Amino acid sequence: MNAEPANAAQSRVQAWFAARTPWQRRGMAIAAGAMATLGHAPFQLTLLFVAAIVLLIWLLDVSATTERRVRSAFSIGWFFGLGYFCTGLYWVAAAFNVDSDAWGPIWGIPATLALAGGLALFFGLGAMLAMLLWTKDARRIAVFAAALFASEYLRGHILTGFPWLLPAYVWTPGEPISQLASIIGAYGLTLITLLVAATPATLADRGGSSFRRFAPILAATLAIGMAWGWGAQHIASAPAEPPGAQPLIRVADSGLGQAEKWQNRPDQEWRVLDRYLEASGEPSDDNADSVVIWPEGAIPAINFFTLENPDFLSALGRGLGDRVLITGLTRREARAGGVAYFNSAAVIDGVNGEARLSQMYDKNHLVPFGEYIPFWSLVSAFNIAPLQRIGSGFEAGAPPTRLVVPGAPTAVVLICYEAIFPGMIPHGDARPGWIVMVTNDAWFGGGSGPYQHYAMARYRAIEEGLPVARAASGGISAIVDSYGRQVAATTARTEYAEAQLPPALPETVWAQWGSILMAVLFVLIIGLRFIPSGRKGPGGS
Repeated sequence: MNAEPANAAQSRVQAWFAARTPWQRRGMAIAAGAMATLGHAPFQLTLLFVAAIVLLIWLLDVSATTERRVRSAFSIGWFFGLGYFCTGLYWVAAAFNVDSDAWGPIWGIPATLALAGGLALFFGLGAMLAMLLWTKDARRIAVFAAALFASEYLRGHILTGFPWLLPAYVWTPGEPISQLASIIGAYGLTLITLLVAATPATLADRGGSSFRRFAPILAATLAIGMAWGWGAQHIASAPAEPPGAQPLIRVADSGLGQAEKWQNRPDQEWRVLDRYLEASGEPSDDNADSVVIWPEGAIPAINFFTLENPDFLSALGRGLGDRVLITGLTRREARAGGVAYFNSAAVIDGVNGEARLSQMYDKNHLVPFGEYIPFWSLVSAFNIAPLQRIGSGFEAGAPPTRLVVPGAPTAVVLICYEAIFPGMIPHGDARPGWIVMVTNDAWFGGGSGPYQHYAMARYRAIEEGLPVARAASGGISAIVDSYGRQVAATTARTEYAEAQLPPALPETVWAQWGSILMAVLFVLIIGLRFIPSGRKGPGGS
């Protein structure tokens, strides 16, 4: 159904959008959603994200004038989300090329479209919720921000959650604005980002004084300026040198692509081990107190499992010397009636050339359909296997806890997917001294996926006030300080990055009170909707 004819209450901009057909507006919503992804890594073009949000609000202004306003708003929100996730998650299709014999590369396209369409429902929901309280004036900006924040929060939690491409991440991690995550977390920063990005939409409002149109933008500019100033001061307070003796950390990768790593050869595990030991360097007295980190599933389990082969462990110990190794691996456990598989990380302490298993962590937050199939008992008859191709998939372990790392502070390990979730790090007395992230970003292909994943990892450092050591196969291996700043990282010409472990900060405000502060912020912003406006503007009531 077309919008009502333009009237005196509409500006020229709003009248132009209202004159478009419904399908033209849906096409604009898809284009705006696609443009919004340019705000994320590796581009970080924040102003384009702002422009996309403004276009979305002007399209919703038209929805507010239609007979079926809520239905129209949902449609616009869904098409925006479709453009957003199709362009932001296009790299998901690359995972299907890794095991093309089982899946076939053609499956990557419909799978990515289905994922994008499903995630777009949350944008549709947010737009629909916003329309229930939409107004004709600047108060709709607060309504929009609160409603989209609520839907984004749900996206991060429903059905295990998938908080990828949160609006907060359009701020480059490690720079001043991103430091707000140490107070309100990535979700709180998402709420602020949506509110600030929406304010330029008031420039198209008709009626009232120029001050009413410009006041939201001036307020947003002032808020961003204050946030930038506080963030810059926060970063400037970082200690010049790490206090006390901190261990040397080396994050290493084999340099092998996913297909090359998984070649079906009788000596494949040994070939990959040699590559990792080469990237880890020779053991010596100078590096005896250092920690080496290898990525998720570093050694492929083709002919045997790493921890079950004593000859392999002996070779590993000789290569390590007295160094400590933290590595991702696939672990299996015999059980009555079968075998359980885990995506794990192990702390292996090398002593006099002998590898000694110290502690183990089994991944807690698994990837649906990637590492396990939900409702396996129902779908097993269709012979559907997870991308990992390990039986019915991995089993989940217990939530992350501190691991003792000889010669270094206690650490918490997050494996791949877990790094995108705020709040997985224990707090209080259980708080670790640093975060170890092991991941296999080769699944993401060579596009923007690895950069997006790395940016989210840096936000976990900011939220927790803890340094991060990240080993990524096929991605960016790096050491990040407690402000989210990159200290050292691999490049196209290097297979490892090395630096002294940066110091941890005191427990952040977000770690202690973040959920409460985020809830208070949400109530304050949605409360702006109910302040009397004293005038009539475009759209709604």
